[in-house]
Parts: sequence; C-alpha cells; structure tokens
Amino acid sequence: MEMVTAVLFDFYGTIAQATHWVSIDVVLGERGHVLSDEVRDRWWNSGVDGIEHIEHSQSRDHYQAWQRQRLLAMLAETDVHPGEYEAILEQFRHGNATRVLEAYPETSGVLHALREQGLRVGICSNWDWDLSEAVDEVGVADLVEVVVSSAWAGARKPHPRIFEQSLAKLGVAAAEVVFVGDTWGPDVVGPQAMGMRPVYLRRDGHWPDDTAPQTLNDGVTVAADLTAVLDLIEEEA
Repeated sequence: MEMVTAVLFDFYGTIAQATHWVSIDVVLGERGHVLSDEVRDRWWNSGVDGIEHIEHSQSRDHYQAWQRQRLLAMLAETDVHPGEYEAILEQFRHGNATRVLEAYPETSGVLHALREQGLRVGICSNWDWDLSEAVDEVGVADLVEVVVSSAWAGARKPHPRIFEQSLAKLGVAAAEVVFVGDTWGPDVVGPQAMGMRPVYLRRDGHWPDDTAPQTLNDGVTVAADLTAVLDLIEEEA
C-alpha cells in the first residue's frame, strides 16, 4: 500500500456547511409549488452527477448560461406558470447571493495539521464557478493548495475527469491520496474507482445519504468528523 502524500476533500457537507441558504425548494414553496422528487433527482441530482459538460465550462458566462437553461427546463416540468419563471430565478439568485457558509469546527485544525505533516491538501467539489470565493469565505483558502470545481473541470464527481484534474494539480498518484467526502457515489465510489482511499463522512445530524449501501465496501473508512483523517494518516505512517 502506497504512503499517503495528499488528502483531497469534498467541500460542502465535508469541510463547510451553510448557516443560511435559500434552496430552489424553498423558493417554489413560498409560491405554492412543490418540486417532485422525480424531477429534482433528474435535473438536480442523479441527472447531473457523472455527466460531462465540457462545452459549458469554457467560461463563467458559458457555465451560468447553462445553469439557467437547466433551471428553466426543470421548471417546465412543474405546474409553475411560465410567467413566473424569471421572478423565481431572480429570487433563487438572490438567495444564493445572501447565503452564509462557515467551516465545521474541526476543519481548520485538521487542515493545518495535515499541512504541518507535509501532506498536500486540496478540495475537489461538485460546485459552481465561484468555488474559490466560497473556500475563501469559510477561511481555509490559505490551508489548501489545490481547488477544483466541477464547473471548471467540465464534469461532476463521480466522473473521472474531475479527479484526474485534481490529481494532476496536486502532482501525486491516486494510490497516494485519501479522499474525504459525505456522499457515497461522488465521494466514495468515484475516488475508489480511481485508486484513491475513501473516507466516508457521516456527521451526527447530517442530512441522510440514501445512496449508501447497508454494508459498506471493504477499504472504506467511516468517520464522524474530519479528525478521523489524522488518525488514519498516523496509522499509515
């Protein structure tokens, strides 16, 4: 087994959380509409994870235009009147602009400890074009060397493209990397297929991950918080 030389982290739900965020469900609910689970999953979750969108990742403008079209297509499958579309999109944009993100209590200490041990540290996240700004907002920008967003990579986890870009920027082999995240497919199945060692984060009170199997795969470390990463690194030393 290769020595661990780097740790890649998912961002949201792993090293940071939102204390205020207006979701599309909240926006629609305030207007008396309900987004069905089937439509949400197809447009917002499983319909996006893993697909390539390289043509929409040429620039921030390209990416935002694509996001807008996806939202409109999703609304077209609801009972929302087309006359409400623009007002809903504007309310959703305003909600995103006023969101508040913060790091989990142990995040800074763990990242700092990893850097002190000489490990390379990065973030690999299914996020929008402004991931760097979000990382800066939670106060950990100076503790990570590499930040890779699916918006820039042109594919979301668990697609190999985003992992390949993250590994290339870190300059390490997959077998030397521990990947830490809170969602089974993107953060466990994807990294494991690339040859990385996954740490599956199950925080107390965290939103449920219904995609995780009842019996976890061999080689998957389950952690209640990020401090378990330090224990794993110490065991591997």
